[in-house]
Amino acid sequence: MNSRMEAKAVAPYYRVIPRDLFNEANLLKCMGRLYINLEQEGLEGCELVQGEGCEQGFDIGQDEDTGALFVSNVTLEAHGIPQRLIRPLNAREAYPLLLVTEDDDEIPVFNEDGSFSEELKAHIERPANRPGF
Repeated sequence: MNSRMEAKAVAPYYRVIPRDLFNEANLLKCMGRLYINLEQEGLEGCELVQGEGCEQGFDIGQDEDTGALFVSNVTLEAHGIPQRLIRPLNAREAYPLLLVTEDDDEIPVFNEDGSFSEELKAHIERPANRPGF
């Protein structure tokens, strides 16, 4: 994993009911919506890639600096470049998934209705050699 994709995972990530049931369920809902949107709407050059261990379950980690959750064994690749996806801890939106750029800018993946945001589309369409991709 390259440096832009690395997130410092809390070791161990202690789960607390009910907070983490809702946070993790929403993260997985967002990842499912991402898959459906890729299948139905498509984003040129994008795919969800399963990493090792998916057959045993999704590996949910937590960034120790921000508390954001991420799925470490499922990656969105755009034009072959892994993208960092996070869900802020305790977010209240229906689809709070964010793409974090190389410059640590946060781009909303979805609109309120679950469709892809224009910001995401513009970021993905940006040539890989431009800064911030």
